Amino acid sequence: MTEQQNAQEFNTHTKRNSMKKSEKIFLGVLLFAISAVLFIRFVPVSFIGVDVVALSPGSAPTTIEKINIEGTDTFEPVGEIKFTTVTIESDSLTIWEWFQAKNDEIRELRDRQDFYGDKTKAETRKINNFMMQQSQDTASLVAANYLGYEIVPEVDGAYVVEIVSDSPADTFLQLGDLIVEVEGTKVESPKDLGDAIKSKKPGEIVSIGYKRMEGTFQTPTTDQPVNTEEIALTTHPTLDNTGFLGVVIQTPLAADIPFDITIDVGRVGGPSAGLAFALTIVDTLTEGELTGGLSIATTGTIDQYGNVGSVGAYAQKAEAAARSGIDVFLVPPAGFSTVERIAAERFEVRCVSTFNDAIIELSTFGGNGLQIAENLKLPIPEKSDPIIDPNDGYLTCAEAIAENENN
Repeated sequence: MTEQQNAQEFNTHTKRNSMKKSEKIFLGVLLFAISAVLFIRFVPVSFIGVDVVALSPGSAPTTIEKINIEGTDTFEPVGEIKFTTVTIESDSLTIWEWFQAKNDEIRELRDRQDFYGDKTKAETRKINNFMMQQSQDTASLVAANYLGYEIVPEVDGAYVVEIVSDSPADTFLQLGDLIVEVEGTKVESPKDLGDAIKSKKPGEIVSIGYKRMEGTFQTPTTDQPVNTEEIALTTHPTLDNTGFLGVVIQTPLAADIPFDITIDVGRVGGPSAGLAFALTIVDTLTEGELTGGLSIATTGTIDQYGNVGSVGAYAQKAEAAARSGIDVFLVPPAGFSTVERIAAERFEVRCVSTFNDAIIELSTFGGNGLQIAENLKLPIPEKSDPIIDPNDGYLTCAEAIAENENN
């Protein structure tokens, strides 16, 4: 072999080694990139120490399918009323989904500890189921009263639905306990308990009477004994020189309605469907169309006086409603601006602070709620207070609408 041939063979061998080396580097980079993508795409975000839950749009079920009324005449509506739900992505949330949610308005990230508090998932589920049952009972009461039945609910204490960690309540109360007395005075509402505790100073001893059942949130029997605890109050976290017990309660309602109403929503929990249930019951018990024949979605709690309360997760619920093809969304003041933004002209948005507000707003779309009151010779519903007072701590529809227009 000549010197020239040897040189050519050496150069060829060198090139082959060089190509093999570059191919290995490329393959290594490619495998690393694929591994990184797979890691981000499929590994739970908790693996990197991020402990969050994501709220995503759920569904918008039609309430008429969930409600059964017996013992009186009913009329099947043409229009529909929907309640809105949220999907909670917890343990299965991946790193990729976490990145997406951080930049997506219709998916909301919440710190797990803030979201669940000190409650376990099982406790949270029990509370949500209880709150859903309460919203159903309250909705039935509001609907019956709107139709002129004048039913006064029976109240026997208030259930413990949340306990502040390391508070006086944390030393003796459990979720689901029924508080019946404070200092010998009967508890018939959260206000009764709040007023009694706030009238005391930090360090003062108060007597709390409560009943504890074997099952959480079970109604006690009449002979169930009352447990009494003498407890020293601490200082309220936001009110100086004011006593603090550290408990959130919910008043159970038991109303003697002259017909049977049963509501079955399956595994859906929470109180946010109260307004939807109340409207559907009225619509089902009366001829004509409370909705004007449209598809209506709502969110909002409802109390025995017909006040509509805030519920949160408005962006997710609005998107769920939009995907179901609704015409109008009824929303409490706190969520008006958010729902208006998410609507993006896909549906109409109306602010409601009370059940009567909802009746009046639906009447502008052809609903017959005002006509129902007139036919029954009942007072015609009036809109809630339109006064704008930014210092009263209460957000009205007038304030929510004005704020949205200014923005």
